[in-house]
Amino acid sequence: MADLVPLEMNFCRRCGKPSKPAADYPSRYDCENGHYVYLKPAPTVAIFFVTPENNVLLSVRGIEPFKGMLDGFGGFLDGKETFEHAAVRELEEEASLGPEAYEPLRYLTSSTALYPYQGENLPVLTVSYWTRLKAGYEVTPADDSAGVKSVPLAEIDLASISADDTRAGIQVLQATLLSNEVERDTNVGTNNRS
Repeated sequence: MADLVPLEMNFCRRCGKPSKPAADYPSRYDCENGHYVYLKPAPTVAIFFVTPENNVLLSVRGIEPFKGMLDGFGGFLDGKETFEHAAVRELEEEASLGPEAYEPLRYLTSSTALYPYQGENLPVLTVSYWTRLKAGYEVTPADDSAGVKSVPLAEIDLASISADDTRAGIQVLQATLLSNEVERDTNVGTNNRS
């Protein structure tokens, strides 16, 4: 992960005394009373829809940061949500789809990134999933999503993707599905020879 930009944590949230980054632990802030504040990554989710033709439906970001770039559907967890509950909620908010519209979510990977917010780079920890739409349903962008772009999985330009965590999810998706496709094609060819 790229370097963190020190956050503006000038005072302890517990006692109000001045605080500063710990010399031996760069993501911890200490005050003279021995209180610690840790810079923890914010949990997020990303979901990728894959078509039967192995195209990926990606969200076009409608807001900053990364406005206009491609992204998975998803966002930050709220309160005591699990990653799975957040994924379902985010798909309702950004893709206008309930769980009846897609196959069960399949775990891909977890990854980190920095999320620029109000002049600071906040660390995020993203759990990525993939799924397929069921027949008769389509993605309707809403909330943070300004549109949907269908891109062949093998041809995704990673430079057009919004952030490192989303790129990591796509790379694992490519490795998972494209290697399965090659294996399936090889098996089909082998079976045809007999």
